[in-house]
Amino acid sequence: MWRNAQFRRVWGAGAISTLGGEIGELAIPVLALMTLAASASELSFVRAALLVPFLLLTLWAGVVVDRSRRRPLMIAADLARGVLLALVCWFAVAGWLTIPMLIVAALLLGSFTVVYAMADFAFLPLIVEEQNLLDANARITATQSAIGIAGAGAGGALVQLITAPLALGLNALSYFVSGSLITAVRAEETARGRTEHASAFREARAGIDLLIRHPVLRGLVAEAGVWNFGNEIFTIALTILVLQDYQLGPLILGIVLMSGGLGAVLGSMSSRRLTERFGYGRALIGSLLLGNTAPLIGIAFAGAASATAVIALTLAFLMSGVGIGVANSQAVSIRQLAVPAEVRGRVNAGYRLASWGFLALGALAGGVLVSVTGSWPAAIIGAVIMALASIPVAASPARKVVALDDLAHAAP
Repeated sequence: MWRNAQFRRVWGAGAISTLGGEIGELAIPVLALMTLAASASELSFVRAALLVPFLLLTLWAGVVVDRSRRRPLMIAADLARGVLLALVCWFAVAGWLTIPMLIVAALLLGSFTVVYAMADFAFLPLIVEEQNLLDANARITATQSAIGIAGAGAGGALVQLITAPLALGLNALSYFVSGSLITAVRAEETARGRTEHASAFREARAGIDLLIRHPVLRGLVAEAGVWNFGNEIFTIALTILVLQDYQLGPLILGIVLMSGGLGAVLGSMSSRRLTERFGYGRALIGSLLLGNTAPLIGIAFAGAASATAVIALTLAFLMSGVGIGVANSQAVSIRQLAVPAEVRGRVNAGYRLASWGFLALGALAGGVLVSVTGSWPAAIIGAVIMALASIPVAASPARKVVALDDLAHAAP
């Protein structure tokens, strides 16, 4: 894959923006909680605003992606995100930023991210041959995970040292660099345009129908929705728990998240070997069971701030990362090749609507649960939901998929 110049540029763009995103992932909640003195409910509103576009815009973004050339959409989304975060940094440093302004900024940031994610998913198969797609996804997953190691730790340290607003400025810079790299990519693609007599609603519904009728994709999307809902509850509760109860909270949170990135690197590096030995289905289900259950074990030891709790959380995130690293490259490859290219954007949009839509609902539920039960019990509830997410895939025909050719037999 490294001999493919177009892949190298797309990989580089994703690597740079992922690094910036890791910094921003820590900087935004710290900005809300520590700089703007947000409550748990206000933090959940900020988080939900970042995720609501995945619920409201995903289907329509999928239609736009299938009708348009992907590369210009990715460039525009990167530039828009960079400008937006630069403005947030400026307003925060000047002392003008408020919680309502941060919520609006999060809403816009999430909207541009939806467009980029939809276009990026459909763009990669255009520059990578089908037989190399698993390898490409595994390399991208490994890189993102490796950056997660450095990014989470660096994000925690940067927020601690230079403050959250300036850390967001670095996140903005990463999107500008990413956009410039995508500009240099050369790929043959043409805008499909609108199908005669077809409305955006009908095209979007066609993608959802195919997603629901495909038994393997149906199991994957159910797992993703349940996991994302529980993970948002878990993440908000864990963030508040660590930032408020632990000394050097941002740094501790960065270290815990960094261990998840390390595990994901190890997992993604093993993904192809495990798939070749056990087949897609067994490797996928086994990795999901590990990745989805480990956080529950870790948070069980974190009821009170202590060195034991930090070690338990770090080890749990490490093991969870291993499972997720194996599963991600497999699941993405299955989703990319399970449906024809001409409907890939819409089917992925339906997948994202169901899976990412639950992120916004989980963010709101997390704020409510933390307010009612406290941060540690809310984190336990979120982790239990995550552990249950493996059931839909384990019960689906995905367990019988040995090679990608088997997807044809599972197709509706």
